[in-house]
Amino acid sequence: MEKWQAVWEAHPDFFIARNFQECPSDKKKDWRLPNQFDYFLGGETSLRVGIIASSKIPKEEDFLLAGMLWGSRLSNGAKTVIYFIAPDFSLFFLQTLTLLGGVLNARAAYWREKLTPSLYLIPENANQKNTHISLGEERLDWNRWRQELNPVAQYQLDVVKAYVDQLLKRQVRVDIKSLSISFLWGNLEIAEIRRKGKKFEIMTKTKWERDSALNKQWQRSGWVDVSGVLNLEFRQVITSILDHLEEKEKRGDLKPKEILSHYLHHGSGIISTLWGSPWEWPWLPKERSENWVHELGQWYYFQGDGQLSVVCPILDKPMAFASHSLLLSSVLKNSDLLCSCKLKPSKLLWDGRIIWLTTTSMEEDLRLFQSWLKNPEQFQIWTLSDHWQTKGLDEINCRSQVNASLIEF
Repeated sequence: MEKWQAVWEAHPDFFIARNFQECPSDKKKDWRLPNQFDYFLGGETSLRVGIIASSKIPKEEDFLLAGMLWGSRLSNGAKTVIYFIAPDFSLFFLQTLTLLGGVLNARAAYWREKLTPSLYLIPENANQKNTHISLGEERLDWNRWRQELNPVAQYQLDVVKAYVDQLLKRQVRVDIKSLSISFLWGNLEIAEIRRKGKKFEIMTKTKWERDSALNKQWQRSGWVDVSGVLNLEFRQVITSILDHLEEKEKRGDLKPKEILSHYLHHGSGIISTLWGSPWEWPWLPKERSENWVHELGQWYYFQGDGQLSVVCPILDKPMAFASHSLLLSSVLKNSDLLCSCKLKPSKLLWDGRIIWLTTTSMEEDLRLFQSWLKNPEQFQIWTLSDHWQTKGLDEINCRSQVNASLIEF
């Protein structure tokens, strides 16, 4: 792009290389580089230099992944420096760049179109503060959720909760949000309570079912009848849905992500021995801009012997998920989400590491990704056995060096 070439030429001493060339569009396509960014290359054989530029504030997980993919294409094993250029960055993104430092190194610079000069390099230690950014709000429990209802609806909710408690033996769990309570089997939603003013509605939810006839058959509303019991039709449909899911599990018809989610949510197999019991993510986003909090809630957490283990499953797109995990790990480390003063139990410690739970087919890509990191041991590779989908999590292999030192946040 001519605009960017003019910017680079106006700042001849800004980068550690000169005479940058734009990556041709056909190369961008062949290398599967996200098209919304611009890419430039310079440097020499012994030190490659690349630029990834965005004229708008980018979606940071996409920007980070694109920059790392660009760096890996340029590198081919040689030392490479990538400059990330954009109008603004979050603290978490800047902290993520400090994690790079193996074969791949990164710098960030602000681009201010209307200023002269228009490029401002961000010092690598500019955002290393001891304070933690406040994020999220505490997830509600049943008692706090019912306080927003009128007395009759509170009684009806108690009846529904008693029914849900009976479903625990069938491995149903709940996800409580400010306006809704979801019934989940693994990550599959089977019903939802939704608040309507001072009352609530309850409906089955089976968007995941591809059989339209079956999906239609399962659509039911729930209500508490005059005898103080949840209506029979609703309960029968929930039983039918659970029978269907359990049968699909036995036949091996569930998707790998659905199977793994089901195992992890309930601490199946060897997990309790390795990492302890499941620990429920206690936070919800306080504002729309805090989507990180929601994304961290998609990971899995376990507590055992006072230690918190953080598990990021990677069953496909290893580079994308690994890159995203770097950004989310920076959110955990630089926010107050895992500060000991907010955790329950308060003495729970996290060692700062992320467990990549993956398959042997993903290991090679993840090891390449580790080679770009300053401290690759912070992201441990654990592989599932070849037969995990049919026999469960009876075997999980650690493929990284384990250090037992703990860090209290």
